[in-house]
Amino acid sequence: MFPHSFEERCGSFENRNPWTQEARRVRQKALQDQQEGRLPTETAKWPFEKAAGQWLALRTNHVAPKTYKTETERLQALLGFFGGRRLDDIRSSDIQNYQIQRLAVVSPTTVNLDCGVLRMILRSAKIWPRIQDDYKPLPKKKTGPGRALAPEEEQNLFNLAQSNPRWDAVYYAAVLAANTTARGCELKGLRLADVDLMSRSLTIRRASTKTDAGCRVIPLNESALWALARLMERAQYLGATQPEHYIFPAARFRHTQEGKDVVGAGYDPTSPMRSWRTAWRSLTNAAGLRGLRFHDPRHHCITRLAEAGVPEQTLMAIAGHVSRQMLEHYSHVRMQAKRDAVASLDIVSQAPSRTEVTVQVH
Repeated sequence: MFPHSFEERCGSFENRNPWTQEARRVRQKALQDQQEGRLPTETAKWPFEKAAGQWLALRTNHVAPKTYKTETERLQALLGFFGGRRLDDIRSSDIQNYQIQRLAVVSPTTVNLDCGVLRMILRSAKIWPRIQDDYKPLPKKKTGPGRALAPEEEQNLFNLAQSNPRWDAVYYAAVLAANTTARGCELKGLRLADVDLMSRSLTIRRASTKTDAGCRVIPLNESALWALARLMERAQYLGATQPEHYIFPAARFRHTQEGKDVVGAGYDPTSPMRSWRTAWRSLTNAAGLRGLRFHDPRHHCITRLAEAGVPEQTLMAIAGHVSRQMLEHYSHVRMQAKRDAVASLDIVSQAPSRTEVTVQVH
């Protein structure tokens, strides 16, 4: 048999050449991506700030106003780092450098949320698939579900809060959280129409809660009713008179950066209070509870409900969204409360010792 032709021998060589095989595989993959619309779009050539602006504009009609506001705030840090660069120039190493730099000033959870916004922008330009295999979110700090206060700590905290009028807003808010499970964002989003003092109930709306599952009506005990009555008086004194006005009106001088036409004094009942972080930190430090988060009164309330033996479904109806991990934690709390209850019945001094017990056989 005669030898194969030169072309046939070249073809046979190409089939055996691993570099040629890899090039063919890459080309086939590119053709497949092109047919399926997965190749980078024209947006990939845009500067980051232009692409981010377009992405944010498209989000307006697809997310809640609060989500839109949060994503806008997260973009500020991303723009400071990636601004001026084309999207297709961003590599996984750049994201790692962003994580390192950002971690110096915020928590790992915040960095991961920032990167979540970055991921959506890159995904919109079909760039993320080439990065995702090398991206690793930062590990979250395992700080536990929260902190429940001892009775003396709770009493000391609230007694001290009454001593300074500057702590009034955060004091009433903390009492409310510790008796209703309400989150800080839910309290800030409360309007006059959400409170019914006659029926002793508080309504948490979807617009202010963490998740849709958190929309709920919470009955008020005496402590919560007292705190809400004080807050209603305070809100009316600050100008909140209409049902749609906020219970925690915003201080005008804190909103001058938004371009609003304000005089720089007084309160705006049509906008909610942004933060009571400074007052809360000052109060908790004075009470010897440094590091206590405002979210902890919510955990404190749920813990007390669990210790009282409240069923899981009732607890979730009051507290709203509770993760499976948290429910497992509170199930342990319930069991410990039961153990403590039966242990209180075990009066050793009155129980006969084994040596004192005699068995009579008839």
